Amino acid sequence: MKQIVQWCQREQEKLQGRSLRECAEYLWGYYQLWIIALVCVLLLLPMGIHHYFTTNSECWFFSCFANTTARLGPGTDFYNGFAEYAGYDLNEKDLLFVDQCYCDPNRKLVGNQYYQLLITYLDSGELDTLVMEPEYLQTIGASGRLMDLRDNRTASLFEKYHDRLIFSVPLEEKNGSEAIPIGIDLTGSILTEQIGAYPMGAALGINALSPHPEEAAAFLSYLFASAGDNPSTH
Repeated sequence: MKQIVQWCQREQEKLQGRSLRECAEYLWGYYQLWIIALVCVLLLLPMGIHHYFTTNSECWFFSCFANTTARLGPGTDFYNGFAEYAGYDLNEKDLLFVDQCYCDPNRKLVGNQYYQLLITYLDSGELDTLVMEPEYLQTIGASGRLMDLRDNRTASLFEKYHDRLIFSVPLEEKNGSEAIPIGIDLTGSILTEQIGAYPMGAALGINALSPHPEEAAAFLSYLFASAGDNPSTH
């Protein structure tokens, strides 16, 4: 504590006699990374608190719908329809749909709280599926955060949607250079047709750390059945 006080006194002495602009330039020049980190924490804290107090300790299924202005969360026909379709008792566990997440994974701008929150959802093993534009999903997949659909847990989906597969090449050489099936094209689904949530197209990926990968089958079935579409015809 004494060292912190001494450091603060030294910094205060350095800033004495300087204009407000000079002080700002000094602090930004020497403590830029600390300032950015603090801003990120302050931006994410309210969202984290909201998530903590509105999320049950257990949930049936958790999906994030990135880069859409369509409302897909609790209270919507889409949300209620899937809960009924899957037979979820929402008094027992929760169904989580996040529909406010706007980011371009190819840019990864520092301070984009939505991108940071998305990565937190993926890396913490909370999120089950991610829906976003195909090219953006490929970027997330290249980082190794999406499941290889040839995995035993998703092999049935790999076979059923074999002509809808989205591939991505790993960024890290240790993971090889082979294109890996990490997503499923959602063209013709309720999201792209009736709701129009993704007019430029969308794809679904399963989190590599998904706690409920088996629920993705029911969700995909709902997306296409609700659209009156038979995936096997594509």
